[in-house]
Amino acid sequence: MTPTERKLIEILKEGLKLRMDAALIKPETIIFGKSGLGLDSVDVLEIAVLIDKHFGVPLQDNNDEVRAALATIGSLAAYIDSHSPPAPTA
Repeated sequence: MTPTERKLIEILKEGLKLRMDAALIKPETIIFGKSGLGLDSVDVLEIAVLIDKHFGVPLQDNNDEVRAALATIGSLAAYIDSHSPPAPTA
């Protein structure tokens, strides 16, 4: 599991008050629907706010790339990694 995946799980668990044990959430865990975290379309806005707040990555566009990113924990973490602002240089 990548550092981004671990941090994402922690943020989603706390921010969305998930009752699922964090140890059961894996990169392949589906975000929406009963077979995964059990989230629905109403939770998308809260996820977007959490991702922007903690990672500085906006999820504003409703396009194929964002929809694909919201499939699993791993795909969302990969999206965050590929869209994260560059680290400031000293």
